[in-house]
Amino acid sequence: MSDKSLEKRIKMLEDIENIKKLIFNYTYWLDYGEVDKVIECFTEDAVMDVRVRGEVKEGEGNFAFECNGKEEIESFYRLMVHKKDLFSASHLILNPVIDIDGDRATGIFYLLETSCIARAMWGHGRYDMEFVRVENKWKISHFGFLWNFHSPYSEGWDKTRMAII
Repeated sequence: MSDKSLEKRIKMLEDIENIKKLIFNYTYWLDYGEVDKVIECFTEDAVMDVRVRGEVKEGEGNFAFECNGKEEIESFYRLMVHKKDLFSASHLILNPVIDIDGDRATGIFYLLETSCIARAMWGHGRYDMEFVRVENKWKISHFGFLWNFHSPYSEGWDKTRMAII
């Protein structure tokens, strides 16, 4: 094995670990309302696309939306933090699958979440993300998220698939 091959492999492993750290920091800062740090995880032209899996029945919340650009994403997070008396969460990030292609990367992560949005909730979903290296730091350029469920704790995760409050 050549030194260049070994250096390339080490660089790829470092990139993967740095992207994991970015996502772990993003969720930690989000859970603690540190919006300025959350926003720094995104590129200026980032897109956030949040969807709900399957059909949302009447009476269940529909938490699907899209934000285009860092300003819209920041507005969304500031609104969430403003409602902090109603909102708290603990994001657990699982099963990272990250592919590096030079200064670009893709990542898939699972989310298991306990939260309180006016009442105790369970949540689960899948992040499908794209990253770009900006000034030697990885940033989120496309934030895709698919909710599998977000249900009241007292009802269990399968009775109400997407309740927001």
